[in-house]
Amino acid sequence: MMMPCEVIVRYYLPAMRYRIAKELMENYGWTQVEVSSSLRITQAAVSKYMGGKLDEKSKNFSKMKEVKDAARRIAREIAEERKRSDSIEELCRVCSTLRREGKLCRMHLNMKNLKECNCNICLSR
Repeated sequence: MMMPCEVIVRYYLPAMRYRIAKELMENYGWTQVEVSSSLRITQAAVSKYMGGKLDEKSKNFSKMKEVKDAARRIAREIAEERKRSDSIEELCRVCSTLRREGKLCRMHLNMKNLKECNCNICLSR
């Protein structure tokens, strides 16, 4: 069984990295190497993201308004060399919002072995 936090690690974080990388390259003129160094991911991962090679669940996360808006803010913070804790706080805030609003739950319940489950853990916290 996949836990809600695993959904975040497997699908939400790659979607955020994709959006942040895209913002930094398209709006701030960063290279793939600069992005990979700043995000502490491989240049190959940045290349994959720029080629649009995300799995379907990560693509769904990347289309969410909350994710797009947060990625834009985080990219600006990174480009302006603000402290990293601001970016981490923003990532966590969006994650909490997605859980609280049930958007993470909808994705989580579509996972194998959970369709019949009446899980509401995220909504009850």
